[in-house]
Amino acid sequence: MDSYLNSESTRKFAAGIAYLGRGYIGWQTQMKAPAKPSIQEMVEEVFHSILSEKTRVVASGRTDAGVNAIEQVVHFRVHQMKFTPEILVNAFNSRLPKDIRVLWVKQVSQDFHAQRSAIKKQYSFFYLHGPVYLPEWQNRAVWMRHQLDVPKMHEAVQTLVGEHDFKVFQASGADPKKSTVRTIFEADCTSLPLSEFPLFTRDDYCLTRIRLVGSGFLKQMVRSIAGTLREIGENKRPVTNFIDLMQSQNRQALGTTAQPDGLWLERVWYP
Repeated sequence: MDSYLNSESTRKFAAGIAYLGRGYIGWQTQMKAPAKPSIQEMVEEVFHSILSEKTRVVASGRTDAGVNAIEQVVHFRVHQMKFTPEILVNAFNSRLPKDIRVLWVKQVSQDFHAQRSAIKKQYSFFYLHGPVYLPEWQNRAVWMRHQLDVPKMHEAVQTLVGEHDFKVFQASGADPKKSTVRTIFEADCTSLPLSEFPLFTRDDYCLTRIRLVGSGFLKQMVRSIAGTLREIGENKRPVTNFIDLMQSQNRQALGTTAQPDGLWLERVWYP
């Protein structure tokens, strides 16, 4: 990290950022030049152009390629702030692509850290059910023609609540030295008729929402849970399957990892 980042002469700011992840390789900038940009490099490039200084943007977590965010939280430092937070929001959005938006900016204390200061996060995964694929939901939910047994899925996901070793749900290739123990504070699965949304009046469609609030999440953990939970909702697995998986830690026994399109980082909490 550059030495100036710890200097008392800099001011630290936090920002809330929303984005659609389909056109990006994920949040984090990659060392090798990929075919698609990262959200981080798009944000840092615009922040640099507005602030007239090199700006490193640190996020609450690294969302994968294709994953969306309603409110990702980031922090950054600035030597000389020439604008109010309100002006910054408008300035950033005037240069960012339309699938990335800065929602708010505010000054924070020097000890605030977007990732390390977070106490819990909320993710939701959405399955869209109906006769045909709806283009207006592209990259926002994963379409399925048939519906799922939502009460059974809700009962199953409740078994994840509490402190557990979630290693079985972690993508392969992760750092083996890092702890895979996490705490899930809330977990539920609900069905939402599409007709409840003002812009969508179709009575023959609904959404299945899988919502998880936890102290943190491993790489592809929520997508692994969503893919296995889908098979529980299709009556291909028992309600107790998550218990069996965490006891065996056999990743080969998991369901297919769900597509990233349906996954949303919705909220990050701080003290």
